[in-house]
Amino acid sequence: MPKAGILIAAAAFALIATACGSSDDTTTTAAPRATTTAAAATTTTVAAAAATTTTTTAAAETTTTAGGEETTTTELTAAVVPATTTIASLEPYGPGDGPHMFPPGSVEAHWYQWDGKYVVLYRGFDAAAGQEICAGNSILVLGAGSMHITNSPYLNGADAICIGAATILEPPDGVQVCGSLLYYLTAIPTDQNGILYGTMEIGFGGSPLRWEGQTSTTPSDPGVPTFEPALPVYELPPSTVDGLGVISCGA
Repeated sequence: MPKAGILIAAAAFALIATACGSSDDTTTTAAPRATTTAAAATTTTVAAAAATTTTTTAAAETTTTAGGEETTTTELTAAVVPATTTIASLEPYGPGDGPHMFPPGSVEAHWYQWDGKYVVLYRGFDAAAGQEICAGNSILVLGAGSMHITNSPYLNGADAICIGAATILEPPDGVQVCGSLLYYLTAIPTDQNGILYGTMEIGFGGSPLRWEGQTSTTPSDPGVPTFEPALPVYELPPSTVDGLGVISCGA
Protein backbone atom coordinates (compact mmCIF):
# COMPACT_ATOMS: atom_id res chain seq x y z
CA MET A 1 0.00 0.00 0.00
CA PRO A 2 1.35 3.48 -0.76
CA LYS A 3 3.01 4.90 2.34
CA ALA A 4 4.07 8.38 1.21
CA GLY A 5 2.73 11.20 -0.88
CA ILE A 6 5.16 10.55 -3.69
CA LEU A 7 3.99 6.95 -4.06
CA ILE A 8 0.32 7.98 -4.08
CA ALA A 9 1.10 10.61 -6.69
CA ALA A 10 2.90 8.01 -8.76
CA ALA A 11 -0.09 5.66 -8.42
CA ALA A 12 -2.43 8.42 -9.55
CA PHE A 13 -0.18 9.03 -12.58
CA ALA A 14 -0.27 5.32 -13.31
CA LEU A 15 -4.08 5.36 -13.10
CA ILE A 16 -4.29 8.15 -15.67
CA ALA A 17 -1.78 6.44 -17.94
CA THR A 18 -3.71 3.19 -17.75
CA ALA A 19 -7.02 4.86 -18.44
CA CYS A 20 -5.58 6.30 -21.67
CA GLY A 21 -4.68 2.88 -23.10
CA SER A 22 -5.52 1.64 -26.58
CA SER A 23 -9.00 0.56 -27.66
CA ASP A 24 -7.77 -3.05 -27.70
CA ASP A 25 -7.78 -3.18 -23.89
CA THR A 26 -10.37 -5.61 -22.57
CA THR A 27 -9.94 -4.87 -18.90
CA THR A 28 -12.42 -3.27 -16.60
CA THR A 29 -9.76 -0.96 -15.20
CA ALA A 30 -8.29 0.41 -18.39
CA ALA A 31 -11.52 1.71 -19.90
CA PRO A 32 -10.89 5.03 -21.71
CA ARG A 33 -13.50 6.72 -19.53
CA ALA A 34 -12.11 5.65 -16.16
CA THR A 35 -10.53 8.97 -15.27
CA THR A 36 -12.27 10.20 -12.14
CA THR A 37 -12.98 7.21 -9.93
CA ALA A 38 -9.87 7.57 -7.76
CA ALA A 39 -10.96 10.98 -6.56
CA ALA A 40 -14.50 9.83 -5.88
CA ALA A 41 -13.63 6.73 -3.89
CA THR A 42 -13.70 6.64 -0.12
CA THR A 43 -10.45 5.12 1.13
CA THR A 44 -9.65 3.87 4.59
CA THR A 45 -7.30 1.25 5.95
CA VAL A 46 -7.54 -1.49 8.55
CA ALA A 47 -4.79 -1.11 11.11
CA ALA A 48 -5.34 -4.33 13.02
CA ALA A 49 -4.65 -7.87 11.92
CA ALA A 50 -7.37 -9.65 9.98
CA ALA A 51 -10.29 -10.86 12.03
CA THR A 52 -12.00 -14.12 11.21
CA THR A 53 -15.62 -15.01 10.72
CA THR A 54 -17.28 -17.41 13.07
CA THR A 55 -18.28 -20.76 11.64
CA THR A 56 -21.89 -21.82 11.43
CA THR A 57 -23.24 -24.41 13.80
CA ALA A 58 -26.34 -26.52 13.43
CA ALA A 59 -28.54 -27.16 16.44
CA ALA A 60 -31.07 -29.91 15.78
CA GLU A 61 -34.25 -30.04 17.85
CA THR A 62 -36.75 -32.89 17.70
CA THR A 63 -40.34 -32.36 18.78
CA THR A 64 -43.19 -34.85 19.09
CA THR A 65 -46.71 -33.93 18.07
CA ALA A 66 -49.88 -35.05 19.88
CA GLY A 67 -50.29 -37.78 17.29
CA GLY A 68 -46.87 -39.22 18.07
CA GLU A 69 -45.16 -37.89 14.95
CA GLU A 70 -41.64 -36.54 15.34
CA THR A 71 -40.40 -33.50 13.49
CA THR A 72 -36.85 -32.19 13.46
CA THR A 73 -35.92 -28.58 12.90
CA THR A 74 -32.39 -27.30 12.46
CA GLU A 75 -31.44 -23.76 13.43
CA LEU A 76 -28.27 -22.36 11.92
CA THR A 77 -26.16 -19.79 13.75
CA ALA A 78 -25.08 -16.98 11.43
CA ALA A 79 -21.42 -16.47 10.67
CA VAL A 80 -20.56 -13.00 11.97
CA VAL A 81 -18.76 -10.96 9.31
CA PRO A 82 -16.41 -8.32 10.76
CA ALA A 83 -16.62 -4.75 9.50
CA THR A 84 -13.94 -3.63 7.08
CA THR A 85 -12.77 -0.06 6.64
CA THR A 86 -11.37 -0.75 3.17
CA ILE A 87 -14.44 0.56 1.38
CA ALA A 88 -14.85 2.44 -1.90
CA SER A 89 -17.94 3.90 -3.55
CA LEU A 90 -18.78 2.87 -7.12
CA GLU A 91 -18.92 6.00 -9.24
CA PRO A 92 -19.39 6.65 -12.98
CA TYR A 93 -16.35 6.04 -15.17
CA GLY A 94 -16.04 9.72 -16.04
CA PRO A 95 -17.88 13.07 -16.17
CA GLY A 96 -21.11 12.84 -18.12
CA ASP A 97 -20.77 9.09 -18.49
CA GLY A 98 -24.02 7.18 -18.60
CA PRO A 99 -26.52 5.79 -18.41
CA HIS A 100 -25.89 4.83 -14.80
CA MET A 101 -26.70 1.31 -13.69
CA PHE A 102 -27.63 2.63 -10.24
CA PRO A 103 -27.42 6.02 -8.49
CA PRO A 104 -23.77 7.08 -8.07
CA GLY A 105 -22.55 6.29 -4.56
CA SER A 106 -25.41 3.89 -3.80
CA VAL A 107 -23.20 0.79 -4.16
CA GLU A 108 -19.92 0.22 -2.32
CA ALA A 109 -17.11 -2.31 -2.69
CA HIS A 110 -16.27 -3.73 0.75
CA TRP A 111 -12.95 -5.57 0.61
CA TYR A 112 -12.19 -8.78 2.51
CA GLN A 113 -9.91 -11.77 2.00
CA TRP A 114 -10.12 -15.54 1.88
CA ASP A 115 -7.47 -18.19 1.19
CA GLY A 116 -4.83 -15.63 0.21
CA LYS A 117 -6.99 -13.64 -2.22
CA TYR A 118 -9.26 -10.62 -2.00
CA VAL A 119 -13.04 -10.93 -1.77
CA VAL A 120 -15.39 -8.05 -2.64
CA LEU A 121 -18.83 -7.59 -1.07
CA TYR A 122 -20.89 -5.30 -3.29
CA ARG A 123 -23.01 -3.65 -0.59
CA GLY A 124 -26.01 -1.66 -1.80
CA PHE A 125 -26.58 -3.81 -4.90
CA ASP A 126 -29.71 -5.93 -4.46
CA ALA A 127 -28.87 -9.27 -6.04
CA ALA A 128 -32.48 -10.40 -5.59
CA ALA A 129 -33.86 -7.56 -7.72
CA GLY A 130 -33.18 -9.33 -11.02
CA GLN A 131 -30.65 -6.90 -12.50
CA GLU A 132 -28.03 -8.60 -14.66
CA ILE A 133 -24.47 -7.45 -14.16
CA CYS A 134 -20.94 -8.23 -15.24
CA ALA A 135 -18.89 -7.72 -12.09
CA GLY A 136 -15.15 -7.28 -12.36
CA ASN A 137 -12.05 -6.32 -10.47
CA SER A 138 -8.30 -5.97 -10.75
CA ILE A 139 -5.31 -4.30 -9.15
CA LEU A 140 -3.22 -1.49 -10.62
CA VAL A 141 0.43 -2.00 -9.69
CA LEU A 142 2.90 0.87 -9.92
CA GLY A 143 5.30 0.18 -12.77
CA ALA A 144 3.46 -2.96 -13.91
CA GLY A 145 -0.02 -1.77 -14.87
CA SER A 146 -3.30 -3.58 -14.33
CA MET A 147 -3.00 -7.17 -13.14
CA HIS A 148 -5.25 -10.09 -12.11
CA ILE A 149 -8.07 -8.69 -14.26
CA THR A 150 -11.23 -10.80 -14.18
CA ASN A 151 -14.96 -10.56 -14.79
CA SER A 152 -17.88 -12.75 -13.80
CA PRO A 153 -21.49 -12.54 -15.05
CA TYR A 154 -24.66 -12.58 -12.98
CA LEU A 155 -28.12 -13.48 -14.38
CA ASN A 156 -26.85 -13.80 -17.95
CA GLY A 157 -24.03 -15.41 -19.88
CA ALA A 158 -20.58 -13.89 -20.26
CA ASP A 159 -21.07 -13.90 -24.04
CA ALA A 160 -24.04 -11.57 -23.57
CA ILE A 161 -22.97 -9.11 -20.85
CA CYS A 162 -19.19 -9.48 -20.48
CA ILE A 163 -18.24 -9.10 -24.15
CA GLY A 164 -14.59 -8.12 -24.41
CA ALA A 165 -13.53 -9.42 -21.00
CA ALA A 166 -10.16 -11.14 -21.14
CA THR A 167 -10.70 -13.58 -18.26
CA ILE A 168 -14.00 -14.95 -16.98
CA LEU A 169 -13.86 -16.56 -13.55
CA GLU A 170 -15.92 -19.71 -13.17
CA PRO A 171 -17.58 -20.98 -9.97
CA PRO A 172 -16.65 -21.45 -7.21
CA ASP A 173 -14.62 -18.28 -7.94
CA GLY A 174 -16.08 -15.08 -9.35
CA VAL A 175 -19.61 -13.98 -8.50
CA GLN A 176 -21.52 -15.70 -5.72
CA VAL A 177 -24.88 -14.75 -4.21
CA CYS A 178 -26.39 -15.08 -0.76
CA GLY A 179 -29.93 -13.75 -0.72
CA SER A 180 -29.66 -10.08 -1.67
CA LEU A 181 -25.88 -10.00 -1.23
CA LEU A 182 -23.63 -10.33 -4.27
CA TYR A 183 -19.98 -11.02 -3.52
CA TYR A 184 -16.95 -11.85 -5.66
CA LEU A 185 -13.99 -14.16 -5.07
CA THR A 186 -11.20 -12.43 -6.97
CA ALA A 187 -7.92 -13.60 -8.47
CA ILE A 188 -6.00 -10.82 -6.68
CA PRO A 189 -3.43 -12.07 -4.12
CA THR A 190 -3.49 -10.22 -0.82
CA ASP A 191 0.31 -9.84 -0.94
CA GLN A 192 0.06 -7.76 -4.13
CA ASN A 193 0.41 -4.02 -3.45
CA GLY A 194 -1.43 -1.48 -5.58
CA ILE A 195 -4.81 0.11 -6.22
CA LEU A 196 -7.81 -2.22 -6.04
CA TYR A 197 -10.64 -1.81 -8.55
CA GLY A 198 -14.17 -3.02 -7.81
CA THR A 199 -16.51 -2.63 -10.78
CA MET A 200 -20.04 -3.40 -11.96
CA GLU A 201 -20.68 -2.99 -15.65
CA ILE A 202 -21.96 -4.41 -18.93
CA GLY A 203 -19.66 -5.21 -21.85
CA PHE A 204 -21.38 -4.60 -25.20
CA GLY A 205 -18.56 -5.45 -27.59
CA GLY A 206 -18.06 -3.48 -30.79
CA SER A 207 -14.98 -1.70 -32.06
CA PRO A 208 -13.66 -0.13 -29.98
CA LEU A 209 -14.98 -2.25 -27.13
CA ARG A 210 -17.75 -0.49 -25.21
CA TRP A 211 -18.39 -0.85 -21.49
CA GLU A 212 -20.99 0.92 -19.38
CA GLY A 213 -21.03 0.87 -15.62
CA GLN A 214 -19.46 2.18 -12.47
CA THR A 215 -16.21 1.48 -10.68
CA SER A 216 -14.31 2.14 -7.46
CA THR A 217 -10.69 2.39 -6.36
CA THR A 218 -8.94 1.99 -3.03
CA PRO A 219 -5.37 1.10 -1.92
CA SER A 220 -4.78 -2.58 -1.24
CA ASP A 221 -4.48 -3.73 2.37
CA PRO A 222 -3.37 -7.25 3.40
CA GLY A 223 -4.92 -6.65 6.83
CA VAL A 224 -8.56 -6.69 5.73
CA PRO A 225 -10.82 -9.12 7.63
CA THR A 226 -11.70 -12.55 6.30
CA PHE A 227 -14.97 -13.50 4.65
CA GLU A 228 -15.59 -17.22 4.29
CA PRO A 229 -17.58 -18.01 1.14
CA ALA A 230 -20.39 -20.54 0.71
CA LEU A 231 -21.67 -20.53 4.30
CA PRO A 232 -25.45 -20.86 4.72
CA VAL A 233 -26.11 -17.81 6.92
CA TYR A 234 -24.24 -14.53 7.46
CA GLU A 235 -24.63 -11.68 9.91
CA LEU A 236 -23.35 -8.65 8.02
CA PRO A 237 -22.00 -5.49 9.65
CA PRO A 238 -24.07 -2.31 9.28
CA SER A 239 -23.71 -0.39 6.02
CA THR A 240 -24.78 3.08 4.95
CA VAL A 241 -25.97 1.79 1.55
CA ASP A 242 -28.20 -1.14 2.51
CA GLY A 243 -30.15 -2.56 5.41
CA LEU A 244 -28.85 -6.13 5.19
CA GLY A 245 -28.33 -7.83 8.52
CA VAL A 246 -28.71 -11.58 8.97
CA ILE A 247 -29.13 -13.16 5.54
CA SER A 248 -29.75 -16.75 4.50
CA CYS A 249 -28.20 -18.28 1.41
CA GLY A 250 -30.72 -21.12 1.16
CA ALA A 251 -33.29 -21.36 -1.58
